[in-house]
Amino acid sequence: MPSSASPTNKVPQLSFEQALTSLQDIVAQLEGGTLSLEEAIGAFRQGSELAAHCQHLIADAELRISKLTDSTESDASVPDSNHSPLQVPGL
Repeated sequence: MPSSASPTNKVPQLSFEQALTSLQDIVAQLEGGTLSLEEAIGAFRQGSELAAHCQHLIADAELRISKLTDSTESDASVPDSNHSPLQVPGL
């Protein structure tokens, strides 16, 4: 499929899964060797944009996970003021 089939202005709207599937399709087309030189260049350009979009989505997901992990760790390290410390009889 030549690059004109999926305009690049739609790349930012794609989910990670959609972008990855499109990228895999482009790789298969390039590896198939049936594209003309111009089609291959266009496919490569679109593939590069899709790869960058996937990398951006992964970086965003890593940041969100990091924030969640940091939040969970800080919640666990701060004692709950509504509960008294554990008291063991005889100690």
